Amino acid sequence: MIRAPSRSLRRIRLLVFLCIVVSITILASFMFASYIDEAEASAMYLSLGFDHVFVISARPNIERRKLMSKLLRYQGIPYGFFPATMAYDIDHPEAYSYWLGETHWHSPTNYTLPAPVLAEFRTYMNVINDIIRLEHSSTLVLSDLVDITADIKQQMQAIIARMPATWEILYLGHCSISESSRPTTYHPRLFVATNPQCTFAYALSQAGARRLKRVLDNMWPYPPKSFEQVLSDMVKPLFLEAYSVDPPLAAPIKPVSETMFRPESSALSNSTLDRLGMLVR
Repeated sequence: MIRAPSRSLRRIRLLVFLCIVVSITILASFMFASYIDEAEASAMYLSLGFDHVFVISARPNIERRKLMSKLLRYQGIPYGFFPATMAYDIDHPEAYSYWLGETHWHSPTNYTLPAPVLAEFRTYMNVINDIIRLEHSSTLVLSDLVDITADIKQQMQAIIARMPATWEILYLGHCSISESSRPTTYHPRLFVATNPQCTFAYALSQAGARRLKRVLDNMWPYPPKSFEQVLSDMVKPLFLEAYSVDPPLAAPIKPVSETMFRPESSALSNSTLDRLGMLVR
């Protein structure tokens, strides 16, 4: 005669089963989520003025994500990490796993641009696709090595409130010597973008994302230039309604150690990292 399992044994089996289900669910969320949100909804992102904030980061860059988490949580800004396409993904498309919601794309063959440049180009295309898919009216896109001013929320609240409804791209930071040659009547720190360069901190409206998508889709899988150069070429002839904040509210940084960072060029005058004791001048 076969004995029925004891009640305690059945409980143990049930507990093991539940643990397996929970583990699989957690693993799947990391494997297939297009980004990891700090908050699903927040009214205008605590006065930043954008519907969403993406931080682009390659999955191996754990220390950079720790930095950005500390920086943005200190500011009280919800955000989501967006997975960057890597050079390996370009060289080995057969091994690439699409995340949930990602638009399937053709990988280039016999390409002339370096694989890391193509990977960055594809990453920004994926970001734009998600902005459109999720129907965000405006989105801030940050790199995972960037500093922001301590008063960025107050500054952006004033700037966004006075921007024209037709804006398409806004540079919160740039690599140009100056972006203040074409002032506007909207806000004293808001200028018509002329040659902004760099994409470590910029915002797109829904209209801007859709216009960019049409151009970039026609270029892929063989873009003639890097994403930054293509974007700059679209800004110069005023193809996009683009603006720059000057002086900048964001600046690129480079790591000195796991917990300390140095400005790539000039430091922000009111640095959040400086307040956190993480900036070496």
